[in-house]
Amino acid sequence: MGNIRIGPKTKTVINFICFALSLLLLIYNISIVGFFYLLVTYGEEKGTLIYSLISVIGIFLVVIPLVFRMAKQKFYHYTLIATHLLAAFLPMLMQRMSGIFNGVL
Repeated sequence: MGNIRIGPKTKTVINFICFALSLLLLIYNISIVGFFYLLVTYGEEKGTLIYSLISVIGIFLVVIPLVFRMAKQKFYHYTLIATHLLAAFLPMLMQRMSGIFNGVL
């Protein structure tokens, strides 16, 4: 079996599609509307789980071009991974902060 080779234009298109989808997921995920929509629709436990899973999907979409060496500028991919990780832990951070504020007030 030979190696499968794809051209530079195909690599650029795949890189752009993965990056754009991941960025759209991040924008939806970090927006307050997206988080509260998931909470209202699915409840607190399932909504938080779906919220975190959307971030994990976004991370996998960004990792695809990095693994297959399609990304020319890796800084933006690493930054997107870091912000997705921040977004994934945001519901847990919000629960901790509400517990702290309830104890103080």
